[in-house]
Amino acid sequence: MPTSPSLPLLKKNAAAPAQSEPNLTDRIAEMLLDEITSGDYLVGEVLPPEQAIATRLGVSRTVLREAVSRLKVHGVVQSKQGRGLTVMQTTRPSVLRMQAADVGDADQVLRIVELRRGFEIEAAALAAQRRDDNDLAAMRQALRKMSDAIASGDVAIGVDADMEFHRCVARATRNEHYLNFFDFLAVLLKKNLRVSRSRSAKIAGRGSQAQKEHEALFTAINKGDAELARQEARTHVDNTESRLRTAAATTDKA
Repeated sequence: MPTSPSLPLLKKNAAAPAQSEPNLTDRIAEMLLDEITSGDYLVGEVLPPEQAIATRLGVSRTVLREAVSRLKVHGVVQSKQGRGLTVMQTTRPSVLRMQAADVGDADQVLRIVELRRGFEIEAAALAAQRRDDNDLAAMRQALRKMSDAIASGDVAIGVDADMEFHRCVARATRNEHYLNFFDFLAVLLKKNLRVSRSRSAKIAGRGSQAQKEHEALFTAINKGDAELARQEARTHVDNTESRLRTAAATTDKA
């Protein structure tokens, strides 16, 4: 396999978008897609390291990862262990597209949560059947981060850890389509979850309740009990919807 060329956008004269630019993640994702589909890359070639791209563009690794996750959803790139981010197709994808929920649009977020329900329930069942020790260790780590975030009141870190936990569950299905679809949903939900969590955090006990639901789901997956995992996942998604509705109603009355 030939050495992967440097992305043109990594050259010193490349115009890096400002950190404050609106829709920065969208802009970075589009820049990466343009480079990959321009003919400079072949299927199977590896992109430069994540840190190198982020540094040259002057963006955080968090922004870059969110941009890359969008390309993963469309099957353009894939993370391969021991190789890095690998090009999977060099043509622009023609796949399902959905509008991300506007920040504060509770109705739109709830519709996405409805879509998430069936996905999360079956992903949990498959994870219970197929998870390995590495999956369980990653889930435990995410749960610890969530617990620490609740204790410190850091909503952003809490949402990131929540997403990380559910991504670990999706990965444990050993079905790449579950993982890709989760990344797709995460892009749609993440910003709004931070807003809704900030609101619901004002209601005593909400964070602890959600933490207990995640721990119950983990216990079921750890036991390898697919049916129990389904039940715990359903309970969690139903309660998440209830918390979002309550937070939205509280805001409307304010």
